[in-house]
Amino acid sequence: MIWILLILLIPSVYFSARFFLISKEIKEATGDLKEISENIELNRRLTSLDGDKNFEKFLIVVNKYLEESQREKIKYIRREKEIRKEIENISHDLRTPLTSILGYLEFLENEDIREKEKAEYLAIIKRRSIGLYNLVQIFYDLSRLEANEYKFNIEKVDINKAVREYILLFYNDFEKKNIEVEVALLNEEAFVEVDKNALERIFTNLLENVIKYANYKFKVSLEKNNNNVKIILVNDANTLDENDVEHIFDRFYMKDSSRSNSSSGLGLTVAKLLVEQMNGEIKVDINKDILCFSITFILNNDEVNY
Repeated sequence: MIWILLILLIPSVYFSARFFLISKEIKEATGDLKEISENIELNRRLTSLDGDKNFEKFLIVVNKYLEESQREKIKYIRREKEIRKEIENISHDLRTPLTSILGYLEFLENEDIREKEKAEYLAIIKRRSIGLYNLVQIFYDLSRLEANEYKFNIEKVDINKAVREYILLFYNDFEKKNIEVEVALLNEEAFVEVDKNALERIFTNLLENVIKYANYKFKVSLEKNNNNVKIILVNDANTLDENDVEHIFDRFYMKDSSRSNSSSGLGLTVAKLLVEQMNGEIKVDINKDILCFSITFILNNDEVNY
């Protein structure tokens, strides 16, 4: 009889001990989970000392959830910081011309101001107002591009002729900086299907970047094969490095962190989005202080030779 009681008692003691240990593990895991959830950015995971396989499988599932939550939390924190920084940048870019405009308007209220000075101040106010309008337009275009809501008017354009015209528009700017311009375009037409206004925005932003960083030389060339046409823009840029180039298409990225010039840091971001949404490709590289942008568009079907 005693043996029977012992036989029945041993499993009872074993399962009681197991239940106690598992209950303790669950209680500790619950506390750890609560602590980890409150500080999800900490790289902590739930562990089991008991060795129960089913409980370990459960913890594996929970840890995977924690890992995913941690990644999402980190992404959220980073994005929140980026948004705050972007709001700060936008506020600065809008406030600067507005402050200038308000300052010159105050000058105009001076009764002793001469007509010549008044005309100069009005001219400055006009320039600042146009710059402010263009800046707001860039913000608007960027929001539409990122939401895929930008309306393109696609037509057949001779990219060879268009690039030549864009270079001529900036001829005086190149001369003022004593930048030697080398042009190596095609001796034939090269038609692509793009939005003409968007194409002008792309090259305006790229050429403004050239004028900003080039010191002495700029070269633009076109290469054409059976299916594509590639536009290559090369200039010296001894103030840029590989890190700058890596972030050059990022929103609001500027080499000059003080944001003291009139640039918004959005021109190349907009250019990249415009190129890509017209089924093109844009790349950038720097090698020994030589900056190179390349833009590739698909040739119009009528121009493709099979």
